[in-house]
Amino acid sequence: MSKFKSVLRIFFIVLSAFMILWYLISGIINIGSIFGIVFFLCIGARAIYSKKVYEFYQKCKRTQVKRIIIEIVSLICAAVVMYFISLTLFMVYCAHRAPKDGATVVVLGCQVNGNTPSVMLEERIKTAYNYLSDNPDAKCVVSGGKGENENISEAECMYNELVKLGIDKSRIYIEDKSTDTYENIKFSEKVISENGLNNNIAVVSDGFHQMRVAIITQKLGYSCGAISASTPFYLLANFSTREMLALTKEIVFN
Repeated sequence: MSKFKSVLRIFFIVLSAFMILWYLISGIINIGSIFGIVFFLCIGARAIYSKKVYEFYQKCKRTQVKRIIIEIVSLICAAVVMYFISLTLFMVYCAHRAPKDGATVVVLGCQVNGNTPSVMLEERIKTAYNYLSDNPDAKCVVSGGKGENENISEAECMYNELVKLGIDKSRIYIEDKSTDTYENIKFSEKVISENGLNNNIAVVSDGFHQMRVAIITQKLGYSCGAISASTPFYLLANFSTREMLALTKEIVFN
């Protein structure tokens, strides 16, 4: 049993070091990377100082109030871990929901660097292009407004790139007023309605984003499928963690 505990301790130390490095190599500091680094620092510290933590726990057990507090904290920690594991599984499921036949493609925007798409936006554009090429009758709405440090709107950037790749202009509609995922869906549906397009939608976004998209579309009363773009590996941990926090906010407060 002690050998098993030793192996488990080493596993969590290595896992924590790997995850912290994964967050750091993204080179991006946001709520996702900060939360992830702090979370795995705690797990790593717990594993490194497991003997001292155990001794402290044994001392606390001698006092009933302290024992109850320790047990409550332990239950909360276990619940948090199970919540994030469950959330990950649901995110994977939502990323693979097949769109209905004849659905209108809605491509969600992402950061534009000046006039050119960021790495993640480029992946979404490629994914949209592949789907539109395989489904020549499908129409497309590119959705995203103009943010800070962007010379053009995200929608205009996606439109330009899809046209360069060979998608006919008549198949692409622009929605360039939205500033978040909720507005992406709501404003795109207005474009779809005004132009008589199929109101079943197939959303192009990163896989980790598709669960929040599904929740929002359901609240708005729309049918939605997923066309998931791949996320560069070095960015995946950072943005997936940030998305989990955004999902939690969406579930709890909206």
